[in-house]
Amino acid sequence: MGFRKVDWVDIELESPDVLLQKDVIYINGGNPFHLLEQVKKSGADRVLARLAQKNAVIVGVSAGAVLLGPDIRVVHHFTPQLNAQNIDDFSALELTDKRIFPHYDREDLFGDGTGKTVEERIREFETIESCSVTRLNDDGYLVVET
Repeated sequence: MGFRKVDWVDIELESPDVLLQKDVIYINGGNPFHLLEQVKKSGADRVLARLAQKNAVIVGVSAGAVLLGPDIRVVHHFTPQLNAQNIDDFSALELTDKRIFPHYDREDLFGDGTGKTVEERIREFETIESCSVTRLNDDGYLVVET
């Protein structure tokens, strides 16, 4: 893609202000609850909001994609056991109004013992929360321009 230099920034250990010097921000996956907690705790949420206002390129993958939306409630609906931090404020970065469900094509990741498909469970969530969820397969992507 022509990148000449790639830096890794660990917001748990480094100041998020270093992100202001980057041309592209790539937010990787992992545990969405832990990621959300650290983004808020470090102040990276405010830095990312500033970057978004300047039309910076911000890429979210897996949990990183979920974090770009208004909240991570869909994650709590599917995998509440991942919330080891016991956070109860699921509001996310709100850099887009899209609620992303990554790995939509991976039934094996989201079994809950009820026999319901991922699609059935997402529809249930959409009904309960009166919202819409964007489904992304592992090979899918969504471009949101502001």
